[in-house]
Amino acid sequence: MLRNKVMTVLAVSALGLGFEGLIQAPQPAAAKQSVYQKIPKRYRGTWKLKHSTGRVKKGSQLKIKARVFKSDFGTYKDKQLGVHIGKKVGKKYVSVFQIANGKQVGEYNVLRRTHYKNRVALKWTFNTSTAYYVKAK
Repeated sequence: MLRNKVMTVLAVSALGLGFEGLIQAPQPAAAKQSVYQKIPKRYRGTWKLKHSTGRVKKGSQLKIKARVFKSDFGTYKDKQLGVHIGKKVGKKYVSVFQIANGKQVGEYNVLRRTHYKNRVALKWTFNTSTAYYVKAK
């Protein structure tokens, strides 16, 4: 009788382990990006305004470094600068925004590499405005 109970317990535990091996637990979702990451090298440099749909002064510049974003509207740097790198199908972009205590407190500035009149350009979208900046020489 004792032997039958031991065999039953062993059989049930073996089936349980085998069944658990067949059905895997759901994997946790991919970790969120850190907001303290660097702006990609392709977006860095000094950019000059060529066309804008908003109220941006002609000839204004956009200066981007690894952890610094300078424009006529303001400067975000170091712990104030939040960066999100997006990769949708066929559309790669970088969102730059102001942060405090690791949380977003400012508006999104979406940057996207493109071309403007056969020159490498940066399309900067802010609220409803769009500006095209070309690489300064």
